[in-house]
Amino acid sequence: MIGDVHIHSKYSPDSNSEPDEIIKFAKMKGLDFIAIADHNRFHTHKGDIITIPAEEVSSKDGHVLALFIDREIPSSLSQEETVELIHEGNGIAVVAHPFRLINGVRSSFRNIYDAIETKNGRCMSGCNEKASMLARSLGKPMTAGSDAHFYDEIGRTYIKTVAADVEDIRKAILSKDVEPLGQDLSVGGQFKLYYKIMTERAKRGFKRI
Repeated sequence: MIGDVHIHSKYSPDSNSEPDEIIKFAKMKGLDFIAIADHNRFHTHKGDIITIPAEEVSSKDGHVLALFIDREIPSSLSQEETVELIHEGNGIAVVAHPFRLINGVRSSFRNIYDAIETKNGRCMSGCNEKASMLARSLGKPMTAGSDAHFYDEIGRTYIKTVAADVEDIRKAILSKDVEPLGQDLSVGGQFKLYYKIMTERAKRGFKRI
């Protein structure tokens, strides 16, 4: 099975993607499971593929993916408080794009996470390689996700695993039985993406998420 465990929908302020359409696009691209992880919002979704309940939480120090949670996790807390609440919500805490200049936790990283996102579809190869090196040095499980805010980004990066249901996927991540795969962001792709991002940020008044 393959799945993209970092996607955003219209419930994030910087995306207009409809959850039902996300599921359709994911299925068209051959994905078996996804996680719609909106910024500081928690919604459950159902469709023709496995949809993992998730949220991308804005901690004081950077973004944290909360996968498999059963409740909304509040934002603007410390890394430690955020991870603790994710665990209380039956989730696993994944440090998202740790070496991204915006919203990464590279300068204040705490070794408290269950896994590290080592391949992010909106990061270039250097950023993702640093995350991979960090995960290997700490012996941490790895995840991958497109970080898609637009439909055409879905499935750019993904994890591959042998699993049958949500609980199997959870166990596979924690036991390091997943393989991060997909494309790093190219230089040309970066310019196109940043143009899209800046257009969307202008619409919302350049508010940071």
